[in-house]
Amino acid sequence: MKPYIELKGASGAVYRYKLAENGDPATTIAGNYVYVDAKGAVVFAGEANNLIDAKTRWSEAYARHGATWLYTRLNVSGASRADEYSDLVIALQPVMNQAD
Repeated sequence: MKPYIELKGASGAVYRYKLAENGDPATTIAGNYVYVDAKGAVVFAGEANNLIDAKTRWSEAYARHGATWLYTRLNVSGASRADEYSDLVIALQPVMNQAD
């Protein structure tokens, strides 16, 4: 497991995400987050006004898709969060975002 990962969006922009120690975002700041499996594939991407909410779908991701790690990126601006989320979902096509 890496302390940081860089994810490339459909736009070509690269976003740096930090590993949430013990799977706990430990912050109430807004941001984006991803669940990553043991192979390094993003299985879910999300955005939240409060990163404590980043664990909302963790049980499903772990049980059904082998999620192993939670990575977060602080991003206070709502417009930036939404743009980044969309950019990553288009590029990475996480399995759990396909039904959304």
